[in-house]
Amino acid sequence: MACPTFPPAPYQVCGAILDKYNELGGPGSFLLWPTSDELTDPDGVGKRSVFMNGPIYWHPDAGAHPVANHFFACWQRNGWEAGPLRYPTSDELVNPDGLGRRQYFQGGTIYWKLNDAYFVAGAIRDKWGETGWESGYLGYPVSDEVTTSDGAGRFNRFEHGMIYWHPDTGAHVVTGTVLDAWAAADYERGSYGNPVAEESSPDEGATVEQQFQHGSITAPGPVTVDLSNFMAYITHEQVLASAIAAAQAAAKPLIEVVRGALQEARDANSGAVGRDPADAVPVPVARRAGDVFYSDAAQGLEVPVIEKGAEYEHGHNGIYVTREDTVQALDPDRGVQLVPGADENRKLYNPTLMEVNTSDDMRTRAATYARTRIGSGYNSDFAFNRRDWKDGEAGTYNCSQLVWAAYMNASDGGIDLDANGWWGVWPMDIRDSDWVTHYTA
Repeated sequence: MACPTFPPAPYQVCGAILDKYNELGGPGSFLLWPTSDELTDPDGVGKRSVFMNGPIYWHPDAGAHPVANHFFACWQRNGWEAGPLRYPTSDELVNPDGLGRRQYFQGGTIYWKLNDAYFVAGAIRDKWGETGWESGYLGYPVSDEVTTSDGAGRFNRFEHGMIYWHPDTGAHVVTGTVLDAWAAADYERGSYGNPVAEESSPDEGATVEQQFQHGSITAPGPVTVDLSNFMAYITHEQVLASAIAAAQAAAKPLIEVVRGALQEARDANSGAVGRDPADAVPVPVARRAGDVFYSDAAQGLEVPVIEKGAEYEHGHNGIYVTREDTVQALDPDRGVQLVPGADENRKLYNPTLMEVNTSDDMRTRAATYARTRIGSGYNSDFAFNRRDWKDGEAGTYNCSQLVWAAYMNASDGGIDLDANGWWGVWPMDIRDSDWVTHYTA
């Protein structure tokens, strides 16, 4: 068969590689013009021709296929045809999501989506397929297959987890909070060893557990994680510990407590709005000590210490100790502070001023109690902050808990500003309490 050239390039393209090149559109394709004659691969069997935007490789067992761009970079990184992937068996294919692409090789598959390309092979690829490929909960691969520290196992990282394989234990998915705990224990090198089973939940999502060679890991489940994501500065594990304590105290199933707290958190965040800097104003003047406020947020609370991808739009509270000065629980760095009304650095967003429907004496006692809390630490847990309140037993406070505790202590438990009396006191609970009247002017 003739091996034509494609002027102005002087190089010949031959055989099955020529057929593929013409099928793709020759010089009018993404490959453009040839930059080499046909070359024999190091194995002495395969052939390749190099073009401006990538080569076409041919092998009698695999056919002729181009490998270009990110796919070529991944293949090159893993040793070309001499590596674990061997020869390509398909051209690039568009994935069902319309964004990513894949290409099959004799020893595995390379996947790409708007980033680098990575290969998945063998039992790990089979397990990934069981999860739904790139459309499943793991998403796309973000690493090539990697050999484990003992030289026997393999793993791939994916967008939302990992798959580990070992000849003694098989292939298993590790993801989410179990993966976090396993990573903290140094993965398979640590005391747990390799996974031997898939993750399960004994309590409908409050916790998850997974068995490893040398023990099991129990971690916050998806319902607990959802709850945790409504709060800044707190870990999923800390929220689970609070939920367990609340469930034990109430003699209720853990999942019932977590689901209840999650619904409350959703309700407490449902009316929050974004923080427009134009709406930030100094703390406004109240009518008397003991008045309280609600605002969309306080300046300086926008960036949480622990990033969880959540929106913390549940608002902010404080209590007036004079007509202008307030006491507020601000954040873990600042704790409970006296905020002078003239302090331009402490601003509120769309503040709502409220009076508590009680006597002046009771309001004064609440304000006095709030003053005694200045210097206290910060409690990051809004979901379960209806804990010990009498005489400061809580020790730490968040913004709504501080205001709530001030009136609980002033009234010996008679004035409960929590609008629903469920597991937590959220800022909107105080705003919506029957005990308060909003200022109209």
